[in-house]
This record gives sequence, C-alpha cells and structure tokens, in this order.
Amino acid sequence: MTDAVHAIVVRELGEQPARVERIDEGLLHETYRVRCGTTDYVLQFASDADGDRVDSLRRGVACYVALRESDVAVPTVVTEPTETFDGRAYTLVEALPGASGERNVSPERARAAGRQLARIHDAVAFEAAGWLQVEDADLSVEPFPEPGRVQTRLRDVREDADTLRDGGLTAAGEAVDAVFSGADVRFPAVDQPVLCHGDFAPDNVLFDGDEVTGVLDFDRAHAGHRQRDLAAAGNAFWMHDPCSDWRPREAVYEGYREQTHLDASFEDAEPLYRVETLARTVAGMVELGELSAYETAFYDDRIREAAERVAAV
Repeated sequence: MTDAVHAIVVRELGEQPARVERIDEGLLHETYRVRCGTTDYVLQFASDADGDRVDSLRRGVACYVALRESDVAVPTVVTEPTETFDGRAYTLVEALPGASGERNVSPERARAAGRQLARIHDAVAFEAAGWLQVEDADLSVEPFPEPGRVQTRLRDVREDADTLRDGGLTAAGEAVDAVFSGADVRFPAVDQPVLCHGDFAPDNVLFDGDEVTGVLDFDRAHAGHRQRDLAAAGNAFWMHDPCSDWRPREAVYEGYREQTHLDASFEDAEPLYRVETLARTVAGMVELGELSAYETAFYDDRIREAAERVAAV
C-alpha cells in the first residue's frame, strides 16, 4: 500500500512524500498521515466493493467542503470530490494541528467543543430531515420517511433495550422500554433540520490547550434536530469522564448557549434524547463486547436513572 500512497501524493501534490505513517487506532477507514514539503496531510481509503464505507468517506469530505466558509475548524480538502486509485476510493485533506480530546477532557474543553457544535448547526440548514447524499462534492438530503420516521426510531430504541438486557443491563433495558413503550411518546418535531455531526465526541475534536483546532469524522452526519445532536454530544463527553467532580454534559450545553440561542424546549426534550442516545451508544458497546463487568453495572444504573428522570419531567 505504501506504493499506492506515494503514487497518490505525486498525483495530487506533484511531489514525493517525505514521510508516510499509517494510523490504525479508532478509525473506520484505512488512514495514513503523510508529510509533503512542510505540510502534513491525511489520506484515507475505502474499497469500492464496500459501498457504505465509500459513502461515509464521501459524506465526510462533503461536510468539510460545506463548512469551509464557516467558523468551524475543519480540514482543507485537496481531493474534491473523492478520487479513485486502483479500484479504491480515497480522500486527501490537510492535517490540522492539535491532539484529540480522547484522554483529556476538561470543563474548558467541553465548553469550547459546545461552541463548535453550535457553529456546525448554524452553518448548514436543510429543508427536510434525512440521510445526506453526495453528488460530486455537494450535499443533498434523502428525507426520512413520514410518518414512519417516529415509528422507526421507536423500533430502534426498543431493539437497543433488548440488546441492553441481553448484555446484562437488565434494569436499564426495562427502564428504556418503560419510557418508549407508551402510546404517548413524542419526539420533538424538527422545524429546521441542520447539519448534525452524528458522532461529536472528544475523539473527533482536536484541541491545542483549551481551544478547538479541528472537528473531524463526519461519517455519520445527517440532516436532523440540533437538540438531539447536542444531547448525544453531551452524553459522549460525559462518557469520557463519567465520575468527574464536574458536569461534562452541562459544560457542553453552556458552551453551545454561549455561541447560539437554544430555546426553552431543550429542557423538555433533553431527558428523552439523553436516554435514547445513551441507550444507543451503550447498546453498540455491548454488541462489540467492549463493556467490563464494572462498566456493565455502572451504565445499568446510569441509564435507569436517566430513564426515571424522563418520567419525572
């Protein structure tokens, strides 16, 4: 693969790379960091035989392009649209400075991340909620089916409840079922769909000190409700430091409010979105076998408590 990396860099940048380093940890796509001249770049591959991964690669780059005139810190795209080499789709972007917040989350960083998420939501809006499609490098929306959208989401969260029970989080599974089994469950309407990151976690945000220097990995981006995306981000930052003596979710929300208006309906919607997105994330961890016995007991309690909070609202 090193030969292919060299050939692509010469094709796109006109010179041989001075250094090539493969990056394996925590990435969906085959990824390389390359140095050319005095600039570092990130090169990612997806096999054309894997349509979903090619789509996610294209979607991520299209989001970078859509945000390049905004105040959001995203990479400069070299390949627009996605190119192909030897039967594999690839993207090449300039590397951004900083390190991910995966192992270093603080109140200041959480607030700064919240401000960035608000900028993403304010930068791109759509006429309908749905899946993002890419034509060349432009984004369009395939609307979620109506009225089946709510029923689909309810089905998904009930499946997550089954997964939690099967993974030993019995109290959590029962509590999630109790929240979402009633006929009166109401997800808030999406009046103005916006660009939602879909995986706004410390792993996907770069920091230099307390400042955000980059937002990466828009593979799961979609057109949706800013409040749900914000609640999911709050969960993600909390999960990186769940036993801290500060409140990661609230820090993310504070930063968001510092950047843009968040109306009072968020207070009503947040408990429901917190349960739904937390159940989805933890169910995914169960399916991957990533939970220890301690973590299983911990999230069993936390999800149950979050579900009980919905009933109290």
